[in-house]
Amino acid sequence: MPKRNVLTSNIKTTVLENGVVIASEYLPAIRSASMGVYLDTGSRDEVPRTSGLSHLFEHMVFKGTKKHDALTIVKCFESTGGQVNAYTSKEQTCFYAKVVDTEVAASLSMLLEMVLESTFDETELRKEKDVIIEEIKGGEDNPEDYIYDLFSKAYFDKQSLGFAIAGTARTVKGLTRDDLLLHQKRTTQELPLYVLAVGNVNHEELVQITRKAFAKDLGKRARVNRKPNSNLKSNLKLDVTGRLRQPLVRPEGIGQSQHLLEKKPVHQVTAILGGPGYAWNHPNRLALFLMNCIFGDGMSSKLFQSVRESLGLVYTIYSNPEFMINTGVYSIGFATEPKDLPKAMKEINKQIIAIKKDGLTKKEIEFAKASLRGGILLGLESTSTRLSSLSRQTMYGQPGESIDKILQKMDKVTTQDIQLCIQDTFQSKKWASAAIVPTKATVDLAKWIDF
Repeated sequence: MPKRNVLTSNIKTTVLENGVVIASEYLPAIRSASMGVYLDTGSRDEVPRTSGLSHLFEHMVFKGTKKHDALTIVKCFESTGGQVNAYTSKEQTCFYAKVVDTEVAASLSMLLEMVLESTFDETELRKEKDVIIEEIKGGEDNPEDYIYDLFSKAYFDKQSLGFAIAGTARTVKGLTRDDLLLHQKRTTQELPLYVLAVGNVNHEELVQITRKAFAKDLGKRARVNRKPNSNLKSNLKLDVTGRLRQPLVRPEGIGQSQHLLEKKPVHQVTAILGGPGYAWNHPNRLALFLMNCIFGDGMSSKLFQSVRESLGLVYTIYSNPEFMINTGVYSIGFATEPKDLPKAMKEINKQIIAIKKDGLTKKEIEFAKASLRGGILLGLESTSTRLSSLSRQTMYGQPGESIDKILQKMDKVTTQDIQLCIQDTFQSKKWASAAIVPTKATVDLAKWIDF
């Protein structure tokens, strides 16, 4: 039997006349499928008054459509062992499901119905706003969750990138059904929308299901362009008027060197410090992945081995690159006892100074490449992970940028590329911090960020 190359994927892409993008990866050897409807908008695209609108929309599409109530919606997926969920990020909203292959048509039809035909009942809306406010309060009571919002506020200040994804209790209370209807129209008719599926799926069937869901819109636009573009050759999509369908304009997020601290009835200091990273399309993005693998990603990393294993100052410590449109952030997160915070910060500074001075050795770079390659290959055995990969390729990648090509690019990253990434990232004067500390603790992270 010939050896199967898991990197050789059967990906097909179709763009309908109204600009909706359908992409699928066919995996015939399995009996499941993961699928998602991706909207090209998130908390970053909101204004102060509507902060939390994308997240509220995510919740409300589960509350009923013109044809089905909330219980029927979830039973459509769960009655055959499937799962359905959704998430909102700074730049996208996604509704996704994993089902057995016999349920692909019914499940995708329901996902599209949820997104396109939700009615946003006023009674359900009032209840769900209360639910979200409780979610916000719960997050604020959990330092490990709340610290991300606090750091975003510190680094991006009043820019929309600094908004909490769920909004605030005040902004959520002020959102209306009209806000949701306008958001639905805008995200489904005017902005890029992606229907993606991975597994034992038939691409033409996915196209027909999506066509049926958008039948009214396609009927109105038939005179604009009767021939759908079956080959995605560009990241630009046709919109309903035949012009190029552009995503929202997202100006560069400019980081601020601010340091926020909140006192709460907790025992530990939970902190994130960070500064400039790379955007999705930055040519040195893969170098940052590799550097991060050695510096703070996993138990073999420099930060974990020094701050936890050698000194015993934390239970966990990590670093994380976040890639966005036109901007990026690189951060370090940890929690420790107030009395150990100066020692932990001293060691973090020491590790950063060392990597700025010495860079990474050839052996470390080869380790990072092997580690990332292995992680990617292991992830290919999950349709959910492959769906995430397909979404990144379709929404953020370059045309034809397959996993195989990404791995080839990673293999070509040089010592000089990584050294440049280190110098770009570790600039202490551009770093911000956020900390949640015990009520009686005295903490000043700003004075300890010095590398």
